[in-house]
Amino acid sequence: MNYKIGIALLILVAFCGIAAAADDSDAASQISVTGITQSPETLMPGDQGFITVTITNSGDESASIDRAKLYTNDLVVVNDNAYEVVGDIGGKNSMEFSFMVEAGLTEGIFYPSFYLDFGSAGSLRTSIPVIVEDSTPQVSLLNVPETFTEGKTEDITVRVGNPRDGELSAITITPVTDGIKSDQTSYFVGDLAKDKSAEVPFAITPEEEGDLTFVVDYRNGVNEHSTTVSIPMTFGTDKTSAALVVNEVEVSSSGATYTVSGDVTNAGLEEAYSVMVTVGDPGTPTSPNPVAVIGALEPDDFSGFEVTYTRQGSGDVPVLVTYKDEDGNIYEEEFSVTSTSTSVSSADGESGAPAERSNDGGPGGDRSMFGSMGSGFAQIPVIPIILGIFIIVGGLVAWRKGFLARARDSIRARLHKEK
Repeated sequence: MNYKIGIALLILVAFCGIAAAADDSDAASQISVTGITQSPETLMPGDQGFITVTITNSGDESASIDRAKLYTNDLVVVNDNAYEVVGDIGGKNSMEFSFMVEAGLTEGIFYPSFYLDFGSAGSLRTSIPVIVEDSTPQVSLLNVPETFTEGKTEDITVRVGNPRDGELSAITITPVTDGIKSDQTSYFVGDLAKDKSAEVPFAITPEEEGDLTFVVDYRNGVNEHSTTVSIPMTFGTDKTSAALVVNEVEVSSSGATYTVSGDVTNAGLEEAYSVMVTVGDPGTPTSPNPVAVIGALEPDDFSGFEVTYTRQGSGDVPVLVTYKDEDGNIYEEEFSVTSTSTSVSSADGESGAPAERSNDGGPGGDRSMFGSMGSGFAQIPVIPIILGIFIIVGGLVAWRKGFLARARDSIRARLHKEK
């Protein structure tokens, strides 16, 4: 009798265990992965990032979770044992699991596996693609001149582009070259979304030759990185700067006082500011015109000058033309003239052809009674053209009104009477 009772109890316990296991299995089957996020979206070799997995219990009953793991042979899971004990998740509730991973030095797409252990109720496994790639921000320099000039400011733009699949943050651009002056020591760009770019202008004034280098610091997630761009900075002749030349020079004297006059022309591609003309040793500027102040000269424009001076001995007297660029840098051109001729030569000794100068010409480029115009029109005889137009128009009006025909008939009648 006791034997039969024991068998019955064993059967009852077995049925209870089967029922409990069935209930646990049913509850576990209601759990699913409802979200996966990665920060940053893509890793660079050696980067650390976070993979966060969200699970949701869509059932009404709670379910028991023994542990959660992230299995991978390609990445290092820094907090591998963070979820060795989990517990229950209630019905209609969600739970997050965050794993810190570290990428190796190999690029590629890797698939770590997220694993949930429900004990006797089974398990849940999901693969997560993780991208590791080594592309860096694309940095380029815009508006770079062919050569630099000591003390002349150049506006150089740094362009930063993000070719990665994820956002880059905390971007800062810094010029690090010795021997330059910059209008800003650094510039904070901030965040840059994928496939976007940003441009930052820098006003760079070189003081010595060298390499012009910019450092771009940025973050990929929590990972700090930097990249550089560099160009050689060599001094040379600026092909676009103002270039002042002197022509139509005439030297006259009255007693011990000499007068040099002529034109200053801007043959360059940029405007010249604060243009002044005087003479140097052995000449001594004197009244009434020791210095000719011209002011600004645009490209292809010219202006006349007249400087009076005295001198000791014979030989060439340098005509000094000083001017400024838009940054305030001062430049000087030197031309030599003799007191007995109208020849003029630059400081390197190349002589220009003698040129006669009309005494009627004054500042602004007027020439003779008919005159001409500056600012690129120096050789156009404006007044003769205007007079020619008036003559043509007057002739057409006279012809249309019949004045020419009546004059012709009158002349014929007079000639006929004389015969």
